[in-house]
Amino acid sequence: MEKIHKSLVIIVYAIFFVALSFGSALSADEVTISGTVNDNYEIETDDGEIYEIGDSEQGDELVGYVGSRVEVTGTIEEDEDGVKVITITSFVLLEEASEEDIEIIE
Repeated sequence: MEKIHKSLVIIVYAIFFVALSFGSALSADEVTISGTVNDNYEIETDDGEIYEIGDSEQGDELVGYVGSRVEVTGTIEEDEDGVKVITITSFVLLEEASEEDIEIIE
């Protein structure tokens, strides 16, 4: 009986540590930022912050709006080089780029 109890305690601790190690990735808070999509697959905010657009369905769609002002919602992580990456879950087009803006970017 004591052997079963020790095994159960070990299993509970193992589950706890696995959950703890994945907890920070799973509980990332969603944020909303506004800025302009540039041709480097990034969003530049009004205060100059740069966020790389992460790989997601919404992010893939967003890169088609180069030069446009957008409001995006998603989770932000910092990679090993200190680059902020936003994985976009939704976005709103605030101001679409004009043809002149697109020509200047290209």
